Order: sequence, then structure tokens, then C-alpha cells
Amino acid sequence: MEFILQSILGFLGGLGIFLYGTHLLSNGLQQLAASKMRMYLTKLTNTRLKGVFSGIVTTFFLQSSTVTAILIVGLVGSSAITLSQAFGVVLGSAIGTTLTVQILTFNISVYSSIFIFLGAVFIIFVKQSNWKVIGLLLLSIGFIFFGIHMISSSLEPLSENPHFLHSLTSISKNPLLFGLIAMVLTVLFHSSAAMIVIGIAFVSTGVLSVHAILPLVIGANVGSTIPVIVTSLTTNLEGKKLAIFNFVFKCSGAILAFVLLPWLTHYVDLLPGNAERQIANFHTLFNIIIAALFFPLLPLVARVFEKIFPTKLEEEPVYTVRLSESMLQVPDEALNASKMEITKLANKVHEDMIQRLSDYLDGRHEGGALRQVEDLIDQSYIQIQKYLLKLGQRDLTSEQSNREVKLLNILNDIEHIGDTVVRFIGVADKVSQKNVVFNEDDVEALRKLMGHIQTTYENSLHAFDNDDTKMAKGNIQYQSTIDQFEKDIKFEHYNSLINHKENNPDISAVYLDIVNQLLQVNHHAMNISRTVLGLI
Repeated sequence: MEFILQSILGFLGGLGIFLYGTHLLSNGLQQLAASKMRMYLTKLTNTRLKGVFSGIVTTFFLQSSTVTAILIVGLVGSSAITLSQAFGVVLGSAIGTTLTVQILTFNISVYSSIFIFLGAVFIIFVKQSNWKVIGLLLLSIGFIFFGIHMISSSLEPLSENPHFLHSLTSISKNPLLFGLIAMVLTVLFHSSAAMIVIGIAFVSTGVLSVHAILPLVIGANVGSTIPVIVTSLTTNLEGKKLAIFNFVFKCSGAILAFVLLPWLTHYVDLLPGNAERQIANFHTLFNIIIAALFFPLLPLVARVFEKIFPTKLEEEPVYTVRLSESMLQVPDEALNASKMEITKLANKVHEDMIQRLSDYLDGRHEGGALRQVEDLIDQSYIQIQKYLLKLGQRDLTSEQSNREVKLLNILNDIEHIGDTVVRFIGVADKVSQKNVVFNEDDVEALRKLMGHIQTTYENSLHAFDNDDTKMAKGNIQYQSTIDQFEKDIKFEHYNSLINHKENNPDISAVYLDIVNQLLQVNHHAMNISRTVLGLI
């Protein structure tokens, strides 16, 4: 009884180390390659076949089909690739995950301690961030193979226990039940690779045969799609389409495989390599075959999905913040999505506030409508800020942290611009409340100042949206023009009062207050350009 308990504890410990190792490996590879893989997917998915190959490469290098799915959702949502091309990437992603299992079947567990030692040295003693990431990768690889070694070692004593063998053999004689159990465990582990590694350990220790493990491999493939569906519940419509397609794709392959299982068991022995390698080869072949069967049907499947899940076209587009919690798993993608939302918010401020400054000065505004715009901006600001703060609590690289801080600063300036415009309107309303009358030169000067501010804001927004440092520098240099213009209009204002022998203090008080509020808008607009250049 004691050795069974030790075996179970060893198995659970090995599985935990393996899962933690795969988690670390995926995180480390994301830090190194996620942004590059996104660019790669954007450029090399213009055909379905290229989409399949890019899906294989991306999933293999990022060690996560979930991360690949998140990248695809972002690309489909931004119309960088079509739904049919995205489905091609999903097919390739399924094949890419099998390459990991292929590597894991190599017997290099004896070297796991070397990887763990080197990884620990790089993380603890090397200060450069790139080397720390490499250390993280080495450490994770060491954990993965050490975990496999512990799983296999813990199962060896159980292979000599008749009760355990009888129970497991009884389950394996019912392929559908065995496949269902494998599917459920895969959902719990969030890793099809972990389930298949356990199956390989059963074979390598003589507990089960290769034939008996095939339903486990099939069930693990279906189980890997369930967490993606759950995650998609918080994503946009494109994310749901991809998750459901992935499930339908794997389920169709699983049904076909179970129907042909008696035939497959006769031919699995023809696959090259030892028993462990045959399982890995079957896993790869299974995904290649179902991908080949689905590949010609992708345009038709995409049309069917568009009919079943049509994109809702709104008569009047309503501004809403759309940020998926699942994207937080991929910091680069979450940063890109946040930037898009901040740009949308900035455009909203531009259309409903900056471009209407002159109207507000003339009193051509509705107080209720303006307050609704301001409330919308404040609510959006809070949503985006919370999202970025959640992202900041994750393990970000220094470059990602810098991007996050920049986005928070720009978001803050955009929200302040909205607040300042509201204050500006309050001051502008004093013109009629106090029966203040500006002369034509003063009004024209204010309109010119508004033109300068609009130019500043538009240039800053362009610099932010396009990472255009040249535009940002030019915009900051434009500040000297506005500073001089401020001095000129104040001088002309006082000079006009003197020439007209005007001594009403309310005129200057209201006029200068309006100028100061406009300059405050300009200040925050300029801050966006400064932030683009890293001057924060």
C-alpha cells in the first residue's frame, strides 16, 4: 500500500513539474517571439496553404495553440486575414502541437538536470534580460524532461500491481470510455501533450500496448479544444467562430478515427520507430490527415460559419470598448488591442470635442449630449485603465512594461482633454451669462488658436497611431509657434481694450480663462507626442 501511495505522489509531482515546465516554456517563447510571430502570420497567410504552414511554425515556436488562436483572433478582428485563411492557420496549429510530442519522445531525460542547472545560473547570476529569458527557457526544458522522467518512474512499480493493471486494462478495452476519460483529463490539465506523455509512459513501462493507447490520443485531441471554447466566451465573434471550428474539426476527426479504429490498430505497427515513437507518429498523422480532409472545404466552411454566425451590422455604430480577458495571456497582443481602443477613444474625443471647439464657443451645443460624451469617455478610460493595470501585474519584459506605461500616460492625457473641454465650455458660457462682448479680432484670434490646437492633436494622434517619431518631434517643435501666438493674442487683447477705452474686468477675465483652457488642451495634446518619444 505504501509503494502505491509513493507511486501516486511521484506521478502527481512529475505531472505538476511537467505542466509548470510547459507553462514556463510557453511564456518564455512568447517574450522572445510573440510579436515576430504576429508579423509572420500577417505576411504569410495570404493563401490557405501558407496559413496552414504558418500555423504549424507559429504553434511550434510559441508552444501553445491557445496563444496562436489569440493571435489569429486579433488578426481576423482587424481584417488583416480572412476567416478562411484563419481556419487554415487552425489546421496548421493542430499539426504544430504534435511536433512537441515528437520531441518529447526523445530519451534526453537524463540531461534534464543540466538544463535546470544552466537555467538557474542564467536567471540568478546574469543581469541581461535576454539571457534571463534564455535561462527561463533552459529551466523550463529541464522541468519538462524531469517531469517526464518522474511520471515514467512512478508508473514502473504500478505495472507490477495486478489490481492496477486489471482496472486500467478493463477501461482500455472500452475505447469510447477511455477516449472520454482522456478528453476530460486533458481539459483539467489544459494540455494534450501532458495526456499523451502519460499514455507514452504507460506504454514504456509495459502497462498498456500501443493499440490500447490510440483512443487516449484521440480523446486528448478533442479535449484540447474545450479550454479554447471556454476562453472564447469572453472574446469577440471571430474568436468564437475559430474556437467552434477547432472543436468541430477535431470532433469530426475523432469520430472518423473511432469508426476506423479496428482498422487503425492493424496498421499502427507499420509506423516507424519504437513504441513511444509510434504513438507520437500516430498523433501527428491523425492531425495531418484530418487537416488534409478539411483543407479543400475551408471556403465552404467559412461561408457556412458566416451564415450561422453573421456579423451584426449596426445602423448607427455605437462606441464601446472591446478588450478580451483571454488576450492578457499574450501581453503583446493585449498591448496591441489596448492601443487600438485608445486610438478609438482619441478619435471620439477628436470628433465630438476638438473639432467642435468653435461651435462650443458660439454656444452651439447641447449640455445633455455633451455630458453623455464626457460620461462615455470617463467610462471607457476606466475600462481601458483597469485592463492595462491587470496586464501590468503579469510577467512583462522591460520593453512591454515601457509600452504599457506609455499607453497609460496617453490614455490619461486623452481623458484630461475631455475634462478640459467640458471646463472650457463652462467658461465659454460665461460670455452670455455676464453679457461679455468680444470684439471681432479677439474672436478671430480664439478661432486661430483652436486651429493650432486641432493641428497639434491630429499630429499627436497620427504619431501615436503610426509610431511616427518624426511627426512627434515636429509636433513638439510646433510648440514654439503656439507659445508666440499666445503672447501675441494676449498683447493684442490688452491693446484693443486700451484703444477702445474698455475697463470692464469681466472681459479680460473670461477671455483669458478661455485662452488658458484651450492651452491646457494643447498641453495634453503635446504630451501625447512627448510620450511617443519616451519623454515621460
